[in-house]
Amino acid sequence: MRMVLIISIVTPMKLTPRHGLLFLGSLVTLSLTACSGNEAETSANSIAIAASFYPIEEIVTNLSGGTIGVVGLTPPGAGAHDMELTSEQLAELEESDVLFYLGDGFQPGIEKVISSLPASVRVVDLLERLTVRDIVPQLEGLEGETDGEALESGKDPHVWLDPANMIIMANEVRDVLKDLQGADKKALDSSLAEYVAELTTLGSEFDNGLKDCESNVIVTSHRAFEYLAARTNLKQIAIAGVNPDSEPSTKSMQAIAKFAKANNVSTIFFEALLPEDLAQTIANEIGAKTDLLDPIEGFSQEDLDAGASYIVAQRSNLERLRTGLKCK
Repeated sequence: MRMVLIISIVTPMKLTPRHGLLFLGSLVTLSLTACSGNEAETSANSIAIAASFYPIEEIVTNLSGGTIGVVGLTPPGAGAHDMELTSEQLAELEESDVLFYLGDGFQPGIEKVISSLPASVRVVDLLERLTVRDIVPQLEGLEGETDGEALESGKDPHVWLDPANMIIMANEVRDVLKDLQGADKKALDSSLAEYVAELTTLGSEFDNGLKDCESNVIVTSHRAFEYLAARTNLKQIAIAGVNPDSEPSTKSMQAIAKFAKANNVSTIFFEALLPEDLAQTIANEIGAKTDLLDPIEGFSQEDLDAGASYIVAQRSNLERLRTGLKCK
């Protein structure tokens, strides 16, 4: 029987292989002794994971050690929120065993097809184990704040930017993988422990690296960094609110600039997949500079080919934040 694992993630990433499901391919092959030689040779490749966007893909790749193919549902360089599945991707989903995704309206293009998937497809919403933050007003003086990217429940979907939430999701993915026939449970546990150790270290680096800074305010292109800010006792002010596609009014821009100047903000952060013009406008108004802060929703193909990963990107974010906030 063909096994496929689908997960809500962006593009395939290049990572150092880990131990995970080491004997899954061989066990599947043994179970197909009646098949032809060619069928036996390809049976290991019949297990696939489809990921709705990148961070989940990284989790699965780390736990499986690269032994399972990952189908990225969000193409490299594309935004995760407004992606739409192609007919080819839908066909792959229907042949899969498990779908991992973030629910509650984070990726409507994926959620709208879930009800049409065969009963054989196990659907796993990784958001269900997490404490999801409410969207609340961020600053007096703003008008028409755009929270259109918020979840249907009025929650903030950017849970993965706190490494602690990545750990929770990794545990859930491990539990699901262990249920698959032929899975090497000990290898999965070992891979999980190693990945969690890396994420724990990353979290500590943020905690220590941002605890003594001249400013505790980060001004960002859109409202993606609330979880990271809350963890490190920072206050995030987003220029475009939660929805990066709607521009703020002149009055809102002036309020943000005034608040940023009063709080010693010297750097306005923009994102790789968004225009820099709004960040540059605020920066020019208060005499600040601009710098990149990556929400890690997905990498370009060039970044992936160069070995981009969640942990690498987060460490880069940390260094940019330390410089922008003038941390000791």
